[in-house]
Amino acid sequence: MKSSRYPFLKKYIQLSALLFILFLVMLPHRGNSWDMDCWKQWANYIFENSLGEIYHSNTDYLPLYHYVLLLFGFIQGSVAKIGYNIHYLKLITLLFHFVTGFFLALLIKKPADSWEKVRGECLFYLLNIAILYNTLIWGQVDAILTCFIFISCYFAYQKKVLHSLIFIILAINFKLQAIVFLPVIGLMLLPVIIYTFSKKRILQWLLGSLLLQVLIIMPFILAGTCDKLWNVVTGSVGKWPFVSISAYNVWDFFLSGELNRMPDSITLLGISYKSWGLIMFFVASGIALWPMAKLAYTSLLQKSKLHIPLEIVLITCAIIPLLFFYFNTQMHERYTHPALVFLVAYGIYTKRPVVPILGCLAYFLNLESIIQFMHKHEYRSLIFNRTFISSLYLITIAGLYFDLFRFKIKKDAKNEGSLVNQ
Repeated sequence: MKSSRYPFLKKYIQLSALLFILFLVMLPHRGNSWDMDCWKQWANYIFENSLGEIYHSNTDYLPLYHYVLLLFGFIQGSVAKIGYNIHYLKLITLLFHFVTGFFLALLIKKPADSWEKVRGECLFYLLNIAILYNTLIWGQVDAILTCFIFISCYFAYQKKVLHSLIFIILAINFKLQAIVFLPVIGLMLLPVIIYTFSKKRILQWLLGSLLLQVLIIMPFILAGTCDKLWNVVTGSVGKWPFVSISAYNVWDFFLSGELNRMPDSITLLGISYKSWGLIMFFVASGIALWPMAKLAYTSLLQKSKLHIPLEIVLITCAIIPLLFFYFNTQMHERYTHPALVFLVAYGIYTKRPVVPILGCLAYFLNLESIIQFMHKHEYRSLIFNRTFISSLYLITIAGLYFDLFRFKIKKDAKNEGSLVNQ
């Protein structure tokens, strides 16, 4: 695979360049007005002051995206140009979309696969309207978060500990919701860490991770604004104490009215809605993580190197963020975005596209019902109904559970196992 990677990379860059030009020509100048205005204000503040001073503004984003705004302001060269060209900020996010597509191809590509076959598979991700909607139409930046998460999971699957740690640290410094992937990455890395344990390796992993974290927050250390940065981190938990922001999830089956104004502190059987959401999430996540946890435990018990089938990795990485979105309160509509790349990869790898299509459709309808970019008159129809969209998510989650345990049972029945001694 290594010998064919560079010709493949060249062809992939050519394909990405053509698509980038296409998206540039089609790029909408508007997006979500609130988010686009925030990007403009924060980019202006960084340009006029400095990166380290950004937490004196009204920003509630973690440090890493402000580096993107710093770069954008530097390219534009003036406050006036930042405001006038703010829609071009979408193009920086789009670059991360293409990077994710490359690692997706590396993950599912087999040595004998031709470029034509891989190109066709990549296009299912690169041209996926549900995924592109977030970047090109909404103007949000979840594609950057997804890129960091996917690369971290890719390296964890490849048993490259430091590489994986670097990218999950980048992801967490971008958006705190990336922490939901820590159990998945931990289960893939823990047996590797223990099996290859040495003081030198541990020191490399710890120092490498610590150095990266210090470099990320260095401008804020120098500016003396780390306390304000920490306030943003701690304040992001419970900032919107409502049942739902704009997420169409399990709560739409049980509650009615304006869920974005309904406090999640309301109790049912003496337990708040927020706590009920966390209970459902942790129970459902524990079930989803069980196959991977069992493999990791067996690996440690037998002192053998861990091999987790790619199908289990992709399903687990898809279902965890979906469960986080579906059961918890205070959820935004975009929190399922990182799940989509794993859904698409699973659909391509297993040639089982139905569940990924349903998941992408649910996400697209959830976003479009809010932005209403297509200016349809049918936003009160069934297809945009909250409960209908929530049902699509539920079917997607149920389908992933079915495939996860169907695959595991099938493997066990054939006595093929998932652990290999190397």
